[in-house]
Amino acid sequence: MGSQNVGLEQSMDLRQLRNLVLVARYSSFGVAAERLNVTQPALSKSIRALEESVGVRLLDRGPWGVRPTDYGQRLIEYGEIVLSLTDEARNELDAMRGAKRGRLRVGAVTTAMREIVPTAIKRFLAAQPDVDISLNEELSSALYSALLNGAIDIAVMSRPREISEEIEFHNLLEIPVDIVADRDHELVSLSKVSLADLTEYRWVIPARPEPDRLALEAMFAAAQLPRPLAVCETTSSTFQMSMIASSKWLSYLTRTSVFVQGRDAQFAALKLDSRTWTRSIGIAYRRRSVLRPVVISFVRELEALCSSSIDRSRSS
Repeated sequence: MGSQNVGLEQSMDLRQLRNLVLVARYSSFGVAAERLNVTQPALSKSIRALEESVGVRLLDRGPWGVRPTDYGQRLIEYGEIVLSLTDEARNELDAMRGAKRGRLRVGAVTTAMREIVPTAIKRFLAAQPDVDISLNEELSSALYSALLNGAIDIAVMSRPREISEEIEFHNLLEIPVDIVADRDHELVSLSKVSLADLTEYRWVIPARPEPDRLALEAMFAAAQLPRPLAVCETTSSTFQMSMIASSKWLSYLTRTSVFVQGRDAQFAALKLDSRTWTRSIGIAYRRRSVLRPVVISFVRELEALCSSSIDRSRSS
């Protein structure tokens, strides 16, 4: 067993791990090869060599594309953490030398992507133009998983109900959420709508355990009403809006959403006779003994931006 472990240590390298992670991420050797700037045969050879070194098949190849096996998925989880720590170590050494460069991987929910995150990134890059930034838009549950496995450095997301000891979370904003429908929906013209009025309609909403989905169901449960039934569950806000447009289905949006503002807005907030809930948007990142300077700088930029937004809203 000892000699086998030595062989594994000698045969597995960071390049092979990175290749495996990218192939699984894009479910394609072709796309991964293009992103890694290598030929597809070379990439396939690298994966085969890794599979031979660990003694198990890591990827299943079929007409659907490429999927990790159970062994592959477990190795990918560790690989993402190792690669993340390697990048952090390299960037930390650069920072100690006074270099203002590095890589920052940010994930955010749609609400934050519209204004908060783009504004913060513009200000951040004005001060540190040599930092490479990548952005991912996901639901809060997916962002939380990405943080835990090291795929992103910072998430701007809704506060989860339970937070791992590995994750630090700081609130930024409290944004009210409204129940919305197409502007021509029969409920929009009513001066008052009760939760009971909504029980006969179906919803286009994210799957559990997305925080807003749980908050919606809790609101109905508190009124002793059956929980809303989804006609379709989706992680895409674009698909969500397209589905409820010109339909009788319902959904929810933050009160600041551009989709419900202005005379030409496609959707309207229903005039409920009860309060809904607020979405707590905050910054989440993995706890470290030493946070990378680029992470600290971006966190401060977000906090300053949201603090000034709150001050303006109070004075108006």
